[in-house]
Amino acid sequence: MSPTAPDGPGVPDQVENYLIELYARAGQLGGAIGGIAAGAVGGSGAAAAGSRGGARGGARGATRLKTKVESRSGEARGTPADITARLNRAFPKAIPLSAPDRVRMAVPLGLTGLQHIVIDLILGPAQDAPDGPRVPVTLRGYGKEGVISRKPTRTVTDQAWAAVTADS
Repeated sequence: MSPTAPDGPGVPDQVENYLIELYARAGQLGGAIGGIAAGAVGGSGAAAAGSRGGARGGARGATRLKTKVESRSGEARGTPADITARLNRAFPKAIPLSAPDRVRMAVPLGLTGLQHIVIDLILGPAQDAPDGPRVPVTLRGYGKEGVISRKPTRTVTDQAWAAVTADS
C-alpha cells in the first residue's frame, strides 16, 4: 500500500476545466478588487474594465500552469461507504463534484480557498477477508502548481490517502 508514481492516466477534461474555471473566477475577484480601487480614483469605467480583464488573465494563466497529478493505490479496510465517509471526515470543507464512476471532491486550500485540489477516489468491489472486508482503491489528486510551490497537490493527496487507509 505504498504510494505509486504519478505516471497514471492524464488529467480528465472535467477536472482540467474545473481548475481553469477556478483560476478565472479568482482573476475576476482580483480584477474586481483592483477595479474598485481604480474606480475610487478614476471613475466607474475603470472599475468595469478591471473586472473583465481579470477573468481572461486568470484563465490564460491557468492554462499555462501544468496540472500536477499524484496517484496512490492499494487496499483499504471497510466497505466503500466506510472509506468514503473517512475521506469526507478528513475534508469537511470539500466541495462534492459530479463523477459517474468515482467519488470526486474539490478541497479548498488556505484561508481564502481560492486554490483547490481535486481528489478522485475509485473504489473496486469489496472482498471478504478474515479481518473484515477490503476494497481495492485508487486515489488521484490534481492541482495547478507554479514553479515556486509548497507541493499542495502532494500534501493533500497524502492526507486523503491517510484517511482512506486509516484502520487498515
